[in-house]
Amino acid sequence: MANYITFSIKKFSLAFFTVILVCIGSILPLSSQANSFFKDSAAKTTDKTKRDDYRLHAVRVISSDLKLDGKLDEAAWADAKTISNFTQRSPVIGSSASENTAVKFLYDNDALYIGAILYDSSPDSIAAPLFRRDEDGFSDWFFAGIDSYNDERTAFVFATNPRGVQKDLLFYNDNQEDTSWDAVWESSAVIHEDGWSVEMRIPLSQIRYNQSKDINTMEWGINFSRHIARKDEVVYWSPTPPDDSGIVSKFGRLDNLNNLPKKNQLEFIPYISSKLDRTPLTGQNPFINEYESSVNVGADISYGLSSNMTLTATLNPDFGQVEVDPAEVNLSAFETFFPERRPFFLEGSEIFDFGFRPILNLGGTPQIFYSRRIGRAPQGSVPSEAAYSDVPSQTPIAGAVKLSGKTPGGWSVGLINAVTRQNDASYSHSDGRIESIAVEPLTNYSVGRLQKDFRGGKSVVGVMMNSVIRNPSQPALAGIISDQAYSAGADFQHQWNNRKFRINGKFAASQVSGSKAMISRLQQSSARYYQRPGADHLNLDLNRGSLSGVYGDLMVTRQTRHWITQFRGYRVSPGFEVNDLGFQTAADRSTFTGVNLYKQPEANGIFRNYSVFTLAALTFNTAGDLVGNMTGIGSSFRFKNFWSVSTEVLGSLRSYDDRLTRGGPMGMTPASMKFNTIVSTDYRKKLQLKFTSRQTIDELGGHRRSGSVMVRYRPLPAANFSIEPQFTSYKTTTQYAGTIQSPSNTATFGKRYLFADMHQQTLAASIRADWTFSPKLSLQLFAQPFISAGEFSRFKELERAGSMDYKVYDEESGSVQFNSETNRYEITPGDIAEESFEIRNPNFNVRSIRGNAVLRWEYRPGSTVFFVWQQTRSSRGNAGTLNLADDYDQLFRSPANHAFLVKLSFWLGT
Repeated sequence: MANYITFSIKKFSLAFFTVILVCIGSILPLSSQANSFFKDSAAKTTDKTKRDDYRLHAVRVISSDLKLDGKLDEAAWADAKTISNFTQRSPVIGSSASENTAVKFLYDNDALYIGAILYDSSPDSIAAPLFRRDEDGFSDWFFAGIDSYNDERTAFVFATNPRGVQKDLLFYNDNQEDTSWDAVWESSAVIHEDGWSVEMRIPLSQIRYNQSKDINTMEWGINFSRHIARKDEVVYWSPTPPDDSGIVSKFGRLDNLNNLPKKNQLEFIPYISSKLDRTPLTGQNPFINEYESSVNVGADISYGLSSNMTLTATLNPDFGQVEVDPAEVNLSAFETFFPERRPFFLEGSEIFDFGFRPILNLGGTPQIFYSRRIGRAPQGSVPSEAAYSDVPSQTPIAGAVKLSGKTPGGWSVGLINAVTRQNDASYSHSDGRIESIAVEPLTNYSVGRLQKDFRGGKSVVGVMMNSVIRNPSQPALAGIISDQAYSAGADFQHQWNNRKFRINGKFAASQVSGSKAMISRLQQSSARYYQRPGADHLNLDLNRGSLSGVYGDLMVTRQTRHWITQFRGYRVSPGFEVNDLGFQTAADRSTFTGVNLYKQPEANGIFRNYSVFTLAALTFNTAGDLVGNMTGIGSSFRFKNFWSVSTEVLGSLRSYDDRLTRGGPMGMTPASMKFNTIVSTDYRKKLQLKFTSRQTIDELGGHRRSGSVMVRYRPLPAANFSIEPQFTSYKTTTQYAGTIQSPSNTATFGKRYLFADMHQQTLAASIRADWTFSPKLSLQLFAQPFISAGEFSRFKELERAGSMDYKVYDEESGSVQFNSETNRYEITPGDIAEESFEIRNPNFNVRSIRGNAVLRWEYRPGSTVFFVWQQTRSSRGNAGTLNLADDYDQLFRSPANHAFLVKLSFWLGT
């Protein structure tokens, strides 16, 4: 065994360093550019000259009487300057656009006006569907991006399709998108015999800008782009080639912005919502009201402290229209990550984005700010003897404020402070008495973010500070929830040689304090397992009142037209902990990765574009044990018929596993191979199909086989239907089943670590139907049926620490008997009969269906009415096998919970 492990590690190391050498081959020019690391003046001059070649002269409108009808027939448009020389980003890089585009720009004291005529030689072929605002789909688009900060990193982007559907987004860090940003603006589009045209009115209050020292010479960055869907053509006014990592830094210049007023934006959006919950009666549960109604009132307030700094507040926010999270069965020791969906926390989230985004993300990297912790599900619970209970699903947010913006000196500022109320749960005793208990204390959350730009945005340095302060007054809460939690970090980015080379880094420290019981729980949590036998580098101290640690992450990237090479290394110390306001599943880790990607962005032979990559990764714990490894290759091909194919082949050799026994001694992970394939048909057609296959096999006979088919059908420009059924078969021979005390079992430190073969089958589907009646009125339907069954067999125990050797009960020694009356397994290990034990039946059947219908009407700009219906059904069993007829019968026989919500918001603003 030891020889095999040694050989495996040597073999993997050889493969890893082979990949590294290949990567180094493409990054050798780094040495010849060393002298330009801090001297970037030549490149800067070239960039400036290029931007000056793309300059648009804005024209002030004395009295704006423009009618937004998309026709550009007012006299003011005739006096405006016109730009029309657009260049392809794809499919033929650098070529002139196949269709002409003419853009004009006007402004007055209140708003910016953008007019565009998008000529088309085949107006009947213009892709002009109707769908909900900010949605994506097969459509022509016109985009206008405004860098009003003049920082070459941030841009407010406004887009309209030929049917007047609006989309707005925010670019930050030069090339990253925040699609959650929303503004209140107006637009109109019309299709005509020459193509289509669009008019936009963007209030100055909806963008942020720095006041120029000389109000007569104000300039901004600006760019326009057009997407011609049927040709898969993307064109820009100021060229933005795909081989350059920058987007905003490639903008042209907008001049003649004279005497722009200083706009202090004020928005007040009150809301009122009414909700009716219909819950079926269950037994003698005193907390169920079959029909329960409620009314909520709250407001969002936004005030521009200056033209570039905004204060936003929310009072008693309501998120009833937010789509529910998908169902899952989590058999691991780690929490599942769900993305943020709430508008208040989504908008402006780019400022609080800490660090960078690598090409290869293995998961497990700490995220020091995770906004879903604010208003999270209560962490406490009712006493185990409770007959019935009423535990809230979320903690109510009393209020939250957010300050964000950018100063003229290049400082980006972001501050969040939120307060959640104490959350109580009611429960009843068997004799009918009802009591309540706190399950989440009054809590204050604070987040602070600062960033500073240097060298025209090519270098950035930032800091971030978070705090959570609670008052867990009840002993039950004090044992599981921290009193105070703090984290602070710094991040940076430095680019040189015309942004071809980039180095990113982020470093953070954390400290959590609370009761001894709470800190002991953190030390023994699945992220670290301080109690693990043989882990001499860890020190379990049950008398500690705090826990602290550090995290460091460094990445170097070289990017050219065809090559991207990236190396990364990060370390998370054992005591690092940010789950109070962040998201973290692992500590005690050091990881090193290398990726080399070749891409061909231009048409070549039968391909429209393609890319090929190699990667390698090694992960160690602090003691130096190899606890993870991976090498692989992959490719992505897009053909001229608009079909696409992506493939990956990834391999891992044996490695140690210090999480397998969930606090016990070291185990071992078997060698495995992964094969992933995705095939997509032409997205331009009314009917589009996508086939996904993911296969994993390991040397012990385990596997994970998953297949899905996405079918999307667009029968009309205003309707879109999709269904994506997915079937997964997962078999593991090492599913954790429990730990039993056994003083005689010295090979595993006086305990038996139980495992089993587990075969899980899951059938799920995502079903969506969207019908858009107008750009302001839409209906969305969503349903997710979910059925999963897991059967446990061949119970066993780990025979020796640090091995893949298991003793299978009822085969090698001992016996396993199932007691149907108690629904438990009675196990006799075989060596000492007195040490027989029982475990509950772990087999499971989980069935659920979640669905909602949302009718959204924007009856005036920024003001909406939501009509929402939600239904949930669920049931459980322990047959352990998947039987579609029986499972669906059981699911639809289970009582349904219905919720009906009407929410009205009204936008008042300048």
